[in-house]
Amino acid sequence: MSRLQNLPSELSRTKRGYSVVKCGELTIEAAHIVLQHISLRLKKDFSHLHEAARHIIENCFRDFMDKPARILPEQLAGQMLEALETAGFLNKSNSEFITDEENLGYPNLYWRIVRANQSSDVGPVHADQWFWELGDARIPDTHERSKTWLPLLQDDLSPSLLILPGSQKIDYQYDFRIDKFGKKKPTFHKENVSKSMIPAPVSVGEAIIFHDRLLHGGRSTGSLRVSMEWTLAHPK
Repeated sequence: MSRLQNLPSELSRTKRGYSVVKCGELTIEAAHIVLQHISLRLKKDFSHLHEAARHIIENCFRDFMDKPARILPEQLAGQMLEALETAGFLNKSNSEFITDEENLGYPNLYWRIVRANQSSDVGPVHADQWFWELGDARIPDTHERSKTWLPLLQDDLSPSLLILPGSQKIDYQYDFRIDKFGKKKPTFHKENVSKSMIPAPVSVGEAIIFHDRLLHGGRSTGSLRVSMEWTLAHPK
């Protein structure tokens, strides 16, 4: 049974639209898997995730800027799925699954590096639902989505994920642009909304799970951040 039983479906009914949960060993396992991915891509062995992240920042950051470069390959995705089941973050017997929004043929789990004091490294304010509305990927009508965001390295006193509690209850309007891969990406420009965002109250060793419609984005702080995220589809 999932330790998150009923939580994803309750996110739409709660006032905040998110929940922070303890991760136990999941953070350690996820950091190890990301370290493996970096080592495989760069054909260089690293002992620690922080060491690998610093190497990327100093030598090849542009190679990891695009999302496809940061999606776990199928074998490592399989390892992460096992870790999620063990930790109670995924219950396949209850028809839960991690989505394949990039249409790769296997579940998409991906990570991100944000450099210190580099605002261009973080994503703009958006709701994940918008990407699904603009894209080609689909999930069954019997399911709904929630996002899990897992910090692996960050300054816990200054989290770089921003959220707007309660925004999942509001139907915001947005536009879109075409990116360099030919995909539609949402654009959202509401200065009063951006000013209302707050740092997500999540530390390393925890994860934040939030509703598909919750507004969120990133901010650059004075320290390095590495995080992992995925979308869970679960029965309504």
